[in-house]
Amino acid sequence: MKNYDGLFILNIQGKDEGLKEAIDAIEKEITTLGGKINGTQKMDRKRFERESGDLDSGFYVNVQFSVSPDKLEPLRSKLALNDIVYRQFYLKQEAVAAAA
Repeated sequence: MKNYDGLFILNIQGKDEGLKEAIDAIEKEITTLGGKINGTQKMDRKRFERESGDLDSGFYVNVQFSVSPDKLEPLRSKLALNDIVYRQFYLKQEAVAAAA
């Protein structure tokens, strides 16, 4: 299993589903694929530099998790179908070597 940082921009404007439910849905998808949540950081709602259609801002959430590398693409595909997840970005965490 590899460690990843996932940055998710959520579109929760005018939705019945709240922020907590949206984060829970993301975490559930990760754990369903055999992953483990290491931490979640709610950032804040931020305005976009360039508007995309009628959406002018999104709520940013950073999730640190561990998952098998072959499960990352199925996770990306599954969350792309979720209307609340507006954008998603992943960064593999590199192991930091101990300073000698």
